[in-house]
Amino acid sequence: MTDFLKYSPLLISTTIKHYLNGPPRPSWNLKCHIFWAKYISLLKSSETIEQKQRASFSFRPAPVQDGVMINEFKIDNKYRNEAQVHLNIILKPFEHVLDPEWKNLKDDGIISEWVQFPNDEWEKKEIKKTILYLHGGAYYSFCKENHRCITSSLAKIANARVLVINYRLSPQNQFPAALQDALAAYLYLLNPPKDAGFEPLNPKNIVICGDSAGGGLSLALGLAIRDVCDAGLPSCAGIIGLSPWVDLTISTASILDDECADYIRNMKRGTANYAESQASKEYKEKDVALAAKIKNGPKIWHDSFERPDGRLHLYVINEGLAIPYVSPMLAESLGDLPPLLLTAGGDDRFRDEAIYLAHRSSEPTKYKGPSYNAGKFEKSPFKTPTNTTLEIYEEMPHVFQFMEHAFTTKSYERIAEFINRVINTLNEPLPPSTYNYINVKGELSPLKELHKNVLNWEKIGIVPTIPHEMN
Repeated sequence: MTDFLKYSPLLISTTIKHYLNGPPRPSWNLKCHIFWAKYISLLKSSETIEQKQRASFSFRPAPVQDGVMINEFKIDNKYRNEAQVHLNIILKPFEHVLDPEWKNLKDDGIISEWVQFPNDEWEKKEIKKTILYLHGGAYYSFCKENHRCITSSLAKIANARVLVINYRLSPQNQFPAALQDALAAYLYLLNPPKDAGFEPLNPKNIVICGDSAGGGLSLALGLAIRDVCDAGLPSCAGIIGLSPWVDLTISTASILDDECADYIRNMKRGTANYAESQASKEYKEKDVALAAKIKNGPKIWHDSFERPDGRLHLYVINEGLAIPYVSPMLAESLGDLPPLLLTAGGDDRFRDEAIYLAHRSSEPTKYKGPSYNAGKFEKSPFKTPTNTTLEIYEEMPHVFQFMEHAFTTKSYERIAEFINRVINTLNEPLPPSTYNYINVKGELSPLKELHKNVLNWEKIGIVPTIPHEMN
């Protein structure tokens, strides 16, 4: 009732617009239109960071599956400490642009939950299908509770158990705090404590999945696991990115395309839009302290990252935007990753990022990343093509899996098929990499020519000037 009263003027006005002028896209029903309008109202506010965070925590985009069981617990900090050992190695070249406070743990563990259905007898199964889910929210908002509509649906249709964590949010916790927590959760699954209720999992029974920033974090986690392979850290069975945010340089066309019927706003000024508060003052003070250290280290950024109007994002200082574990699309190589399933909407502002990352992963010798990384791919030990499935759904906005739409059901079905293939419950070889366009009738076809435009874009990984011009 509280939610209805809060949004009642918006619900009434959206309903009138829906029947008087029609929805933003023909295939959207009233529920889709209302979700879209509610999300826009949440993102448009000019509140402080703290107010935006609190508002996001109470946002419930869609109902949770009936009968789902939620078991909350904490992952002990010993797993964060183990993750830190691994990250110290791969982040050494970027140390001078990172806030060192990520190593200072201020709590007693990672708030987490298992999402499952009763009587699934998961513990007794030889193949324990497990999904590690990382939620979206631009790295500074939302929590595991917001995403129960997605995680419960995944648990049901994939017949799996889903581990979901509340990773630390920015700007209070800068990169790589979120990555440390994600890696800690993965290590927890591989070597749980004795009272966890399950034996160590076979990594080939684990799929990492996330939406938006959580999708980018899933890819970053996959890269981190790959890159510390010398430490004997085994890879998971597959990675799923739902509208993954993998390019924080906002360098592709769709992120700034006003023709997209998306609730995500045009990002020409990044995501760091807020009213001043204690949190914003603190991170700006830390940026000033970091400035001297940055000047004394090697230049790992492009000139375009030096913005006179300040930070693009709350997650990391501008000089760190091209770190591969921040923007996976810009990694020196996306080869040798576990199989990928990447989905995005045709009206998704993050659509081009998913398309470009898909091509870079499945054809690593052809698509080698930004111009300022020229020559780095040749030195990479990871050149084997990654098995990649890309799906673009017509008329769908960012993370359309929140919406009650036929495409949401279809997407979940294809996710379940992917999970069964990579965990090999179907006992059949993986098909070759594919790039699919799915129209409103549910028919598959090759990508449209407009979707291929990003493959010829020469300014990948370069922060655009304002106004943004794509020629």
